[in-house]
Amino acid sequence: MKRFREARDRGCAHLLSQQHADGSFGNPVLGAIEYYKVPAAFQACGHTNAANRLCAWIRRHGMTAAGDFGPRPRPGSEYADLHAEYAYIYYNSWVIIGAHRLGQFDLSQHGMDFLLDFQDAESGGFYSSPSRRDAHTKQDLWVVSGAGQAALYTGRLDIARGVGRWMQTLMAAQPNYPQQLYSVYSRAEGLHTNPDPADEIRYVMSRDAERDQFFFHPGIAGGFLARLYQATGEGQWLALAKEYMRFAEGASDYLFRLLRAGKVGWAASVLYTLTGESKYREMAVRVGDNLIAAQAEAGYWSLPGSEVLKNDITAEMVVWLDEITQAVEHEPPSAWSPYGPPVAAEGRHVPSPVATGEGEGGGQ
Repeated sequence: MKRFREARDRGCAHLLSQQHADGSFGNPVLGAIEYYKVPAAFQACGHTNAANRLCAWIRRHGMTAAGDFGPRPRPGSEYADLHAEYAYIYYNSWVIIGAHRLGQFDLSQHGMDFLLDFQDAESGGFYSSPSRRDAHTKQDLWVVSGAGQAALYTGRLDIARGVGRWMQTLMAAQPNYPQQLYSVYSRAEGLHTNPDPADEIRYVMSRDAERDQFFFHPGIAGGFLARLYQATGEGQWLALAKEYMRFAEGASDYLFRLLRAGKVGWAASVLYTLTGESKYREMAVRVGDNLIAAQAEAGYWSLPGSEVLKNDITAEMVVWLDEITQAVEHEPPSAWSPYGPPVAAEGRHVPSPVATGEGEGGGQ
């Protein structure tokens, strides 16, 4: 399985070539939406010197007194529409996670303090709008998941559990699961099941789709929930992680070939580590091989017509290939957890599929 590590390192070599002498990264006009995933990517490849140089630059030039990260493309500029406004704090989440993994706790903890201003204490989720905070303000699964991961890394377990409860609410309201997954919620409307035709991709995905979908949703939810289980030992989160990933189990080949599948590969890797179930290993390997097939000879990844985002995409693929490598390059002797065998949703310990001899083929 060294092919995953080698592809990761080719991607990281491209990223290293984009760092400047002062520690800054890539296109300075793009600012945070260019560098936000890069500290985590450098750390995953072992290039901690490059990662810490970038963090030092962020500390000097990219972090505000309130704990926000920038700069951001100016409204009306040629780059202003690269990402939807509702993704604002998603960028912050990556910086927080990368900084915390590197021990840059002033960046991560102060950054998390800023994120808490977006929390909806009633639902447990996080608002997607940079400025609105009311019952009609939408909350998106991938944005909430990113904030939940940042909370986990910075030790805010009560906040992370709130995100888990938000995901329970979202799953319980699904009208046609696992054929479809709706991903937007507000307190006023609950689950939004009547998508805006002009932006349908934001609201719903179908697992038999043969067109672009936000296929990262089951992965970013399942990965967060699996990590929440690791942090707490509370079996309901492991069960919910597997439920979100049930959508991916029946997804089309088209969706698995999208770069958006990287997060599915990450979640499958964590679940394989925790459960030993072969279906998660197979899913992780499937995603990893598709990522390798999509990698440019020069080491980067990009989307057709979106060359300006290739550093963003490359940094993320590097992180996911590292996660896949950790899970499948060396076979675990058994599925284990410091909390004992896997736990059912109601908190009851259940036999490990590996311990009972059902790991291979179990749950297929």
